[in-house]
Amino acid sequence: MKITKKIITKIEGEATLKIHKKNNIIEFAEIEFWQYRGMEEFLKNRPYMDACVINPRICGICGHSHLIATSKAIEDALDVKITKKAEILRDITLGLEIIQNHIKWFYLTLYPSVKSKDYFKALEFTKEISKIIALIAGQFPHNSYSIPGGVTCDLTNLELIKIKNYLSELFNKYQHIMDIEGKSNDLEELFSDIPKTTGKGLNRFLVLGDNLFFKSNGDVKYIKEEKSTSLNKNVMYKDKYFEVGPLARNLDNKIIKKIYETFTDSVYTRIFARLYEVNLIFLYLLEIIDNIEINEKNYTKPLKKSGKGIGVVEAPRGSLIHEIEIENGFVKKYNIIVPTQFNLSNSTKENPSPAQSALMNEDEKLSDFIFKCFDICAVCVSH
Repeated sequence: MKITKKIITKIEGEATLKIHKKNNIIEFAEIEFWQYRGMEEFLKNRPYMDACVINPRICGICGHSHLIATSKAIEDALDVKITKKAEILRDITLGLEIIQNHIKWFYLTLYPSVKSKDYFKALEFTKEISKIIALIAGQFPHNSYSIPGGVTCDLTNLELIKIKNYLSELFNKYQHIMDIEGKSNDLEELFSDIPKTTGKGLNRFLVLGDNLFFKSNGDVKYIKEEKSTSLNKNVMYKDKYFEVGPLARNLDNKIIKKIYETFTDSVYTRIFARLYEVNLIFLYLLEIIDNIEINEKNYTKPLKKSGKGIGVVEAPRGSLIHEIEIENGFVKKYNIIVPTQFNLSNSTKENPSPAQSALMNEDEKLSDFIFKCFDICAVCVSH
């Protein structure tokens, strides 16, 4: 057995793979994240509203997810119910963040690990999506429009028409990347010389958030964090490792299900689900924007000052959990569990995490590609 230490970059930070191999076939891989910023420590003894400013800065890619999870956690702690209008506006911004992430990940992170491609496709979408988000959330990337009780924005009918037109145009444009039937020339080109059954995981899936059209299949009370050999913590559900993310939350879609039944939870299926989810989100946003009641309130003021709460959302990479304890308006305790912790826990060969399982028995030359198919965010892990 030989051990190779490999630094993985271009994953919103860096990670280390310690690959145990024989004849270049991976027998096992240890996953390590060594960054630490202590974002939760920054929040202690601060007014709880500070969390809405600090938490979006955990990551420049999924700031909306962290902001909305923060708002939901505080609302849960203080018994605040938001209006349907506020919920829809949050869904639009978070849905757009997921779309933007998936396209950038495919062309700027995954593709370059094996082939060269036209990366400007991702940048074009990023620019157009930012225009829509700006109408609702203002500045980019660290927005603070979502607050405990709702949102700060109050859109006009003209702005809603603009948003719907932008969404329609982008949806039509996206059909050249992956159409509604699931056809994608770029995806097939990516796998022209890579077996589609490569990188199978644990075949166990978990969804904890209920935003957008996603349906939870679990209960956050069964989540357990444990220390790892590196700075990130392992995360289990009912004492088992589960995969979170686009494949987990879209297995009931007939097109994604067909791919899954053919290739199970391989790298190809995982990537296909992430790309096809973009179509599903576009269609959902085009539907819910018509349900906004322009005269409905966008904010409900919290009245309580103390309590414990949990906010869970489905972020670009999977289930994101924020836990808060508030005492007299100040943060007493805060904890964040991110999707990358689920997918890239650093466990043992006998009980591997989803990413470790996907790497086992595969050629070492594909390790970077297999690792990145989970859309890793080392920055979120190092919070």
